[in-house]
Amino acid sequence: MLVRLITLGLALLFAVGVQARELRVALGAQEANLLHSPVEVGKARPQPGGLSGFNEALAREICRRVAARCVISYLTFAEILPGVEAGQFDLGFGNYLRTPEREKRVAFSESIWRSSSRLVAKPQVIQDLARRIQQEVTLDSLRGVRVAAVEGTQQYVYLRHVAEAQALTVVSFKTMGESLAGLKQNRVDFSLLPMLSVFAQFATEAPGSFEFAGPPVADRGMGGTVHIAIPKQKEDVLLVVNQAILAMRADGTYQRIVRQFFPFSLD
Repeated sequence: MLVRLITLGLALLFAVGVQARELRVALGAQEANLLHSPVEVGKARPQPGGLSGFNEALAREICRRVAARCVISYLTFAEILPGVEAGQFDLGFGNYLRTPEREKRVAFSESIWRSSSRLVAKPQVIQDLARRIQQEVTLDSLRGVRVAAVEGTQQYVYLRHVAEAQALTVVSFKTMGESLAGLKQNRVDFSLLPMLSVFAQFATEAPGSFEFAGPPVADRGMGGTVHIAIPKQKEDVLLVVNQAILAMRADGTYQRIVRQFFPFSLD
């Protein structure tokens, strides 16, 4: 009964409040070849599995529930928030943690999952550094290495903050795919990335290509609840998107989407 009431309320809110036939959706591209190619939902070539695939599936389900034609654009992480802030996009899926600085720029939906960060490197690189520093390799024990992060992320902000104290050379990439390619090509020694972003990628690589170094990090601004970014002026869109998320959780659809991509809960 509750699910039916939520669904009915969602339909009424969308019809009366939003009065839109189209929602413009910005999705973070995992690979550079997907960038800047607007496609209508239903005609898009789905992104690979893992977090990128999950975000795309979630966007499609929200579009279906609010009866809108959604047009997806694949962007780099650094491009999504400015685009949403400027009203160029109605929904921004950039795996955004909610921070005071970002809340000044955009509105945020209900939580869609929880995030933490991990260091990633080739196994031999981890072993060599552990021998050199005579301790386990963690985010705090990194010294004198090249570390990559995706431009504009909380991981990149943190690395820049500690770079001088830990003698780190910080390198930015536009996508996670580029960051991992940098590891393969020995352009960087480590990458600091959201754990879920690389979870599925490990399965596509030859066994032993990459390993996590150190424990997950959820403090220092690099972990917490993740939200969809929505323009501040689009309060009607925020309302129906939140209703859709709550309805998906209530009727089990959210959990089914998670199971398509991950063997564990994202909450």
